Amino acid sequence: MENKLSIGEMAKLRNVTVDTLRHYDKIGLLKPYYTDSNTGYRYYSIYQYEVLGTIKELRKIGFSLEEIKQFLTDRNVKKSVQFLQKSMNNIQEKIKELQNIHKILMTRLNNIEHFTNSYQNSDIVIKQFEEREYIQLDRPIGWEDKENLYFGLLELENMVGGDIPVLASNKFGDFIKKEYFDEIRLNSEFPDNLSAYQSQLFILVQDEEPKQPTQKLEKGQYICSYYGGIEREKMLPQLKKLLHYCDSHGYIPIDDAVQIMQVDISLTDQYDEAYYEIQIPIQKR
Repeated sequence: MENKLSIGEMAKLRNVTVDTLRHYDKIGLLKPYYTDSNTGYRYYSIYQYEVLGTIKELRKIGFSLEEIKQFLTDRNVKKSVQFLQKSMNNIQEKIKELQNIHKILMTRLNNIEHFTNSYQNSDIVIKQFEEREYIQLDRPIGWEDKENLYFGLLELENMVGGDIPVLASNKFGDFIKKEYFDEIRLNSEFPDNLSAYQSQLFILVQDEEPKQPTQKLEKGQYICSYYGGIEREKMLPQLKKLLHYCDSHGYIPIDDAVQIMQVDISLTDQYDEAYYEIQIPIQKR
């Protein structure tokens, strides 16, 4: 056969691996034009160069090998036009998906930047929040129960779905009960019995289509601060500081405190760089 190409030569011409060509041969997608019966060597025709190029292009835009195999079988203009139209639809769907992911990632980056900038001048700030929707876990989690805490967060993430995991997204949070405030004000040290304290986990809902009914955080003023680390013990001094600020500046906490993960451990190996923000809804006396 004239102009025959060894499997290595064909692979090099189209920048694919020899193993790829062997796989295509095995599944009947692109069989060698000639196989030497004595040596078992595979040889390709130069005319198969374009066929291999078509396979590469179709793989790049998302077609499966089985779909490509069907396309290459008994081709005609009508069939090819229909196939290419389908590829255009696939590309449009991918563009839409990538645009959505880009929007989500930009929002997350902006949230981190906004959170960091808001505490440049003070570790206590008063923020105005609009109404926020959330889904609440159907059971409380003890402050000491770290295992069920993480199971609860995973369960909440599954409730809202989404295109990418809810990491680094300032959506996970929990409520610190208002009934604990007086005890927190008075205690100089964090209580030894963490299991006596419970929180209700939630996840904020924005553009997702949740599978569960939502509840609302009321819009209004919140006195806010933050702390680094993932241990509950690190939360108490900052929460106590917020409560004392309220007492000395004429503010009244009107509901449970909200604690939200602003920077989580998906972004850092250093636990002290994982930041929670405490938000207490307030009104003037």
